[in-house]
Order: sequence, then C-alpha cells, then structure tokens
Amino acid sequence: MKIERSVWIGSSSDTVAANTLGWRCTTPAKINLFLEVLGKRPDGYHNLDTVMLAIDLTDTLEIYPTHSDALTMQLDLSEAQAVGKEDLAKVDRTWQIPTHGASTTGNLVLRALEALREELHSLAKSPASTTGRGAHVILKKRIPSQAGLGGGSSDAAAALVLGSLLWHQTYDPTLLGVLASKLGSDINFFLEGHNGRNWTARCTQRGEIVQPVANRYQVHGLIVHPPAGCSTSQVFSRVGETIADRAQALSPDALLECLANCPEDPNHAARLARLLYNRLDVAAVQTTQWVEQAARRIDRYNSFGQCLSGSGSARFCLCRDRPQAETMAMELQREGEFRAYPFSAWTSPSIADQVALAEQVSHCGVRSSRDIEADSTIQRTE
Repeated sequence: MKIERSVWIGSSSDTVAANTLGWRCTTPAKINLFLEVLGKRPDGYHNLDTVMLAIDLTDTLEIYPTHSDALTMQLDLSEAQAVGKEDLAKVDRTWQIPTHGASTTGNLVLRALEALREELHSLAKSPASTTGRGAHVILKKRIPSQAGLGGGSSDAAAALVLGSLLWHQTYDPTLLGVLASKLGSDINFFLEGHNGRNWTARCTQRGEIVQPVANRYQVHGLIVHPPAGCSTSQVFSRVGETIADRAQALSPDALLECLANCPEDPNHAARLARLLYNRLDVAAVQTTQWVEQAARRIDRYNSFGQCLSGSGSARFCLCRDRPQAETMAMELQREGEFRAYPFSAWTSPSIADQVALAEQVSHCGVRSSRDIEADSTIQRTE
C-alpha cells in the first residue's frame, strides 16, 4: 500500500464538505507464485499453502468523513481497461462492481468499513464517542474482478487501514488483522505481507495466516485476463478430483529458496518460472474455456513460463524485463480479446512506517479541514 493524506477537491455537498481532509491509499493486486490445496475444512473452506506476491497493478481508495452516519461509495472506472472487441465488451461483466454493502454480495470495502465501525463501537467507553462515523469512499478500479488477482481483498485491506485512521486516529495491526480474517481469505496478506523489501509471503490455512518470506528477485511479467471471470466457489468445487488423485501435496520450498537466493544469473527468471504452480489450474479450465485460450495466447511469446493466479480467470507469465512485458501487452490489447497488464513486484514501506510518516507530515505541513474551510470563508467574505 501507499498511504497519504488527501483533500476533497469537489464542491460542498450533502455528503462531504468542501476541502475536507481525508486519506488516500494506492493498493496493489497480487499473483500466486505457488498454490496448493491441502484439503477441505469442516467449515466448507479449503486449507491452502500459497506464496503471494504483490504487484504494481493497483486500485486507489479515498475516504472522507461525512455529515451523517451513512457509508457511501463512488466508483471511478475512468482507468479500467476494457476488451477491444465490441461483441465481447457487451457481455464482459468484469467492471460490474456493486456500490452497496448489503449482504455478502455487497462491496467488500463497505462491508469492511461496517465491520470496523461496529468493532470500534464495541470498544468505545461511551456510545456517544462513536457518533458521526460515516464515510464517503471513492474507489478507482484498475484491478479486474473475478480474476484471481485479489483486487477486492486489497481494497478491503485499504478500507480497514484508512477507516481506522479516519475514525480511530491510529493504526492497530492486531485489531485490523482479526477483522480481516473474518472478512476474507486474502485480506491479511495485504496488511501483513511486507518482508522489509517488498510484499511476498507464504500464506496458509484459508490464506489468512501470513508469513513474510525473503524475495531478492525483481519480478517482471504480464497478466492476461479474458472477458469472462471465474467463480471461486465453482473452481474449488471442481478441485476435489485432482486432490484425490495425487500421491502427496506439493511444497513451495524450492520456489522459496529461489526467491531468497537470487544470483546474478540471466537464467534465474527461467528457473523461477519452472517452479510456478497452481493446483486450481485444471479446475479453472473446466470452469471457462477462456482460461485455456489465455494460456494459448501467452504460449505464442518467448516468456519464461506461465501460471493461473488464484482461482482465475487471469493468467500471468514471467518476462526477462519490463519492456518485454509492455510489448506483449500492447500486442494483446490491439487484438481486442483480452485485457493485458505488464507488471513488476510492488515495493513500498510497511504500513506502520507509512502511517507514522503521514502523521508527521500532517502535523508539520498539512492543515486540518477546519483550517482550510476557515480560509475559504475568509476569501469568500473578502
């Protein structure tokens, strides 16, 4: 994540006052370099062993306090990549993203904020101290949905952090970690996956147990996403056969060693690519033919190897450098059947370090919304 202060630049409305001070977060997608399904749990979920890497395909989330207790959302699709062919674009549901938080089908950002608000209310010494905890969210989407790239989970993690800063004026990683594990399987990675250099972690159980791992390799690659998504529940419902047929579960140990010990060797990327693995690949192919078609598109290029991300439908390949990935992306986008995103590993300081820096900047150089509004009033009076 990249966290910073922001100011509402729109005019005053029933929701947000002009020049209100808020928070902005640029939050990354993820790919699964390795994913093994260990078995089904009594609660219906599956235990996993996966290695996740955050990448620089990002969404942006802004949050502002409001006049009421309502939680509202504005969706910005101005930078959302569409498929080029008109007939495919008409049936593409990738960017049909809900802006309400009701029920389990609602937007995970609003559900995360509601869960945080309820938790802060339960912890408050006085119920009166929780009044006025409304928020207006602007979500700029670039990460496609139903792709296996963790966009919804990443946005929810950002919402938990920014909501805590807005309402609680502090960042409590323990509190947010507990809430994240209740909301979804990948959210904890985006809160806890920083290894001191980038965001790489081994995640187990449902994915909510996060252990950052060393990664000295600057990964570059390409994501290919078709105009049809994969339902996570459908993919997992089909994975049982591949689990039953295997002799034993695979381990990411060789891949982890490859990430941690990165020699000055031009063949290192090819070695890493050979270690990519996703147990859900076959099940995703059975869910939609687009997954196999994406694989065939990638096979046309001299990439180092490819893999499904999460439960799909996006696939990714590793490239020798960023320019190669960008060239491949432009060619695929011109053909019009797939979205294509060049990527590199996402690097940023830890969330705690960013929050501390943002608070220093706020105290030293950023005025409060009340001060800004006062200046505006003086100017209008003059």
